[in-house]
Amino acid sequence: MPALWSGFETAMNSWFCGDAEGGDVTTDGSETAKKIADEYDKAIKTSAGPQNNIYANGLQKALIENGFSTSFNAQMAAAGTPPEGMDMQVPVWVAAATGVVNSWATATFQAMPATGHGLATLPLTTGPTDHALLDPGLAGIMPLAKAIYDAFHTEDCAQVAGILVGGFEDHMKLINGLYSGMMPNPAGTPPLIPQPPVPWVGVS
Repeated sequence: MPALWSGFETAMNSWFCGDAEGGDVTTDGSETAKKIADEYDKAIKTSAGPQNNIYANGLQKALIENGFSTSFNAQMAAAGTPPEGMDMQVPVWVAAATGVVNSWATATFQAMPATGHGLATLPLTTGPTDHALLDPGLAGIMPLAKAIYDAFHTEDCAQVAGILVGGFEDHMKLINGLYSGMMPNPAGTPPLIPQPPVPWVGVS
């Protein structure tokens, strides 16, 4: 089952099109950063990679919150200095994007049947190392920063969440790792032996 982004969009649309952190009152963005992190964490709990690499746990939600808070603070500080309303462009959102990407660095995946993983017939263990994550999608930092920039520069509050989701989904396609499983032993005894690790790419 893929990530439930519909819930993220519903919650964030209500947030962005409602009072958010107080309507026209200037704030530091910390509540919005926390809301994004909380809803992101909820959305990805049903995500999976290829061949049933189902997410188990380990996402560092605090990194998402801290990253967005850093970006919000930097943009707000720039907007308050000459030239008035200065837009820092995409670079100011790199902190937010980096927080999202790095939040996956310690994610683990459930031990699942070995379907589609080479010759494997069973997971190597009953733990999360069967679907070890190697790269949390570091190549996606700048594209995600651009998506976040686009989201917060749309004039339609109901489009912000959808643009963010597009960026999140594109980043998750770059997450990759290795599957370790047991395959039949050509010699017959023992019946199963470890197979070479099989690469996997993408979480959705």
